Amino acid sequence: MLKQIILLSLSVYGYAFTQINTINYNKVERYTLDITKLKSRFSNDVSRRKFIKLAQPASYTALTVLTNPTKANAIPKRAVVFGASGYTGGDTVRALLEKGFDVVAVTRRKVNIVDREHAKINTLVIDNIKDKNKVTPAIADVINEDSLKNIMKKADSVIYCAASRPKVKLTGTLGTKSYDDMKKNEDDVVVAEPSYNVEDIGLVNVAKEAINCGVKRLVIVSSICAKCQKGKEDYGEAIDRGFASCDSCFKKQVGEQRIRILYENAPSDMTYTIVRPGMLSPGERRGVKEVEFNQGVSKSGIISRMDLADVLVAAADTNNGAKKTFEVYYKDTAQPVDMFKSLKTCKEMGNSVKECFFGEDYKNDNEHLSIDKMLKNPVKGVIFPSGNEVNRDDYNSMLKNLKIDVKEENDIM
Repeated sequence: MLKQIILLSLSVYGYAFTQINTINYNKVERYTLDITKLKSRFSNDVSRRKFIKLAQPASYTALTVLTNPTKANAIPKRAVVFGASGYTGGDTVRALLEKGFDVVAVTRRKVNIVDREHAKINTLVIDNIKDKNKVTPAIADVINEDSLKNIMKKADSVIYCAASRPKVKLTGTLGTKSYDDMKKNEDDVVVAEPSYNVEDIGLVNVAKEAINCGVKRLVIVSSICAKCQKGKEDYGEAIDRGFASCDSCFKKQVGEQRIRILYENAPSDMTYTIVRPGMLSPGERRGVKEVEFNQGVSKSGIISRMDLADVLVAAADTNNGAKKTFEVYYKDTAQPVDMFKSLKTCKEMGNSVKECFFGEDYKNDNEHLSIDKMLKNPVKGVIFPSGNEVNRDDYNSMLKNLKIDVKEENDIM
């Protein structure tokens, strides 16, 4: 009778139970809560107090009432960010925290986690200081494989924002407060030693350790480097091409190739995504509707680090970008790598020359160009189309619509 009263009371409240062991304990069968089906709908005239009183005499050692069992049992996703103290790395850490991730922030030197009001040298800024407990600082040098041990354990994803850089010297104006404060304690003055081969050797070191640790997704910040394609030094217009910048781009390309080869033999559930941003700006978010993906190094453009960070986080949170390489930029800043080739392709697609340059609002070559119209109206459609553009209302869909990387065969002489 007692069993029937308890089950009747619980059924009134909408609780689902699963019988786990029908053993004769004074002829009362034991039941436990099926948390996945737990629902609460307080109805009829049975009060919560009566419900608890009725339930207590039974052989239930514990009764847990959850209003949102899925959320209560959820484990935060864990992402590791290399180069977390840099501009792109910092924006990526903040974007991850916005999405509820726990973050391991990897830097080459010790940094303190602060809010924006306390930003200074050797700090990692987060928007809400209450999220500080969600960030675990870690010190490592990607060139030194031993320093990477255990950093990526239990991580769901790794985002690689690290990059080579020259030696950084303390600069400032003698007598100013900021300069004098830095000089008070020489230990706080950052004269960073140069870091080389981060884009190739360092990247591969991280990728190998990520695979060893079972990390599902490696997201890599590379670069379009449109005018510095290795083996295609005469590709495109010969502008903005310096030996130093091209050398860094060549290393990124070598790093990309080595990653693709490495992941050919990795377990199938472990993947990479290579993101090639155009010129990075310190601007604010413009949002996904302003962003364009492309494949084939046919166009470049500008994108803010904040929007890039959102793309990186999206790629770290889904398999839709698995084994894919793509360029990313604001669609209204798109510029062709090779103007002649781009216009030829665009006209072959049935577009007017003006439409190629300014978008769908200019389908007629005889239409008068209006500066006011161009400034006031956002670009419609695609400019300098290549046929590989991807535009959607969310990054997951955009990633899904990209093409998987095709293996490049090398001739053996």
